[in-house]
Amino acid sequence: MLLTRLKKGGASSSLLYNKLEMEVSNMIPKFRAWVKPGVLSNHPNGVVADAKPDFLGMNCLVKRDDLKGKECFTEIIDFEDIELMQSTGLKDKNGVEIFEGDFCIQRGEEPYSDENMTLDEDWEFRGVIKFQDFAYWIQDNEGFVKWLGTDCDEIEVIGSIYEDKELLEVEG
Repeated sequence: MLLTRLKKGGASSSLLYNKLEMEVSNMIPKFRAWVKPGVLSNHPNGVVADAKPDFLGMNCLVKRDDLKGKECFTEIIDFEDIELMQSTGLKDKNGVEIFEGDFCIQRGEEPYSDENMTLDEDWEFRGVIKFQDFAYWIQDNEGFVKWLGTDCDEIEVIGSIYEDKELLEVEG
């Protein structure tokens, strides 16, 4: 209702409308899904895809249109055949959106310390993005966690736990 009234207004209300529309669109949760192996015949080993979950219907619209030929797909798949991963709403230093299940490296030049750990100068922390205690964390292979925070200039997504299993072996 407010957006409709603002849209009909003058120049200043138009700017306010655009800002409000952008803020509202950023509040909508974004998901991707790991389609488990054997579910899609054109991806026998599984695949990560954009996802629009239907929590009432207990299924999910999954889509990949950036692949070649018959590898592209749009399907409705039951929740039991996928693993949902929610976006953190943040992007890494390269502009890549960060999702649960992503492998990340965070580097820093200044010493870092919190109640969980202390890192010396020129540190590197590797781990998987997890949602826990109402926040996103990077968890390493030894169980140490570091709050993801909002400043992602030092963070780089290097893979996901589903598509890059070799990183899982390195990480733990």
